[in-house]
Amino acid sequence: MSRYGDIKYGATGFEGGGRKNLLINGNMAVAERTTSNTGIGGGDGYPVCDRWGFFPQASTEQARFTVTQDTASIGASDLPFTEAGIKTALKFDVTTAESSVASGEAGNIAQRIEGLNCSHIDINSDPITLSFYAKSDVKTGTMCASLYASSGNLTHVKEYSITTSWARYVLTFAPDSDGTAFARDETNELQVSFALFGGSGLQITADAWSGTTGFKPVTSNQINFADNTNNNFYLTGVQLEKGPTATAFEREDFHLTLERCKRYYFKHKAGSPYQRFAFGQAFTTDDCVFPFRFYPEMRGIPTLGTSATSKLGVSHDDTDQTVQSIDGTISIDTNTDGSQGASVKVADINGDPMTANAATLLMASNDATAYLEFDAEL
Repeated sequence: MSRYGDIKYGATGFEGGGRKNLLINGNMAVAERTTSNTGIGGGDGYPVCDRWGFFPQASTEQARFTVTQDTASIGASDLPFTEAGIKTALKFDVTTAESSVASGEAGNIAQRIEGLNCSHIDINSDPITLSFYAKSDVKTGTMCASLYASSGNLTHVKEYSITTSWARYVLTFAPDSDGTAFARDETNELQVSFALFGGSGLQITADAWSGTTGFKPVTSNQINFADNTNNNFYLTGVQLEKGPTATAFEREDFHLTLERCKRYYFKHKAGSPYQRFAFGQAFTTDDCVFPFRFYPEMRGIPTLGTSATSKLGVSHDDTDQTVQSIDGTISIDTNTDGSQGASVKVADINGDPMTANAATLLMASNDATAYLEFDAEL
């Protein structure tokens, strides 16, 4: 018996029972939002693969990227597939270069972990091991991966050498004897980051928890990966686990990964021209409300996003698929919102066609690309 759980020896390390990976979608298999997104880098966001965000540190970074759920870089003989059966990667393609990085600037690929999923780790005594597959098309050199413990506001950075071939990297982060315990709640308690560039004001010494507070994700050896539009960075098979040993990447069925992702983000896509999104009720002749239930329960109260309003409509006569256009707003009713469900209000239906208190449908308006999205990301 190990203090890190029941273990057995596998082909590439010790494999524990139960779910060991603290990260979700480490193999980049789920991409609910889209499979490609351009112009990324001007602000925080989750561009492609679920749970993986890009976070510039300042508002002045000039680098921009096309981010893709990549399937072309991993062949049958490449390491992520031969070792872990992984076929997808997160690709960052530099489209606007940043030749000079200012002191407070940085660009980080990151996943934020809520306290409910990491509070079983004792930061004062437990090592944490990060493993991942990465490669570059052109640029090589020293890059940095880091852990940021938000409760203590401290960072621990490790260096690795990127090459133009797929490689598996293993980085073990020592405990922090003076660290603040992870809170058992729904907030961002632990963040894993992969820096693409970072300025001198965000540099700390590698291999130890920083003696100064703040998020500082790089060392002075970090290369500027965004200095040329020929540069492409690939990342997959990311695993973070309690203990000093990197084990084989934990594979799970796609539907399980998708369900875990939906706690943070859910996109209800039409897929057909007249998809019915929800059954609701008109409370005036031109205003309706539609209840949504969230399965699984979301991390917190989500924000609502939609496709263009012109792609959506309301119908009170499902027999002939008559869809009335929406002239007003679509929003969550703040009197009924919650992590388990919310009511979506649709205001100002064109032509006031509804009957108060009558049943109604929220639909795609002859557009298979219509969608609603609920976002409770960290």
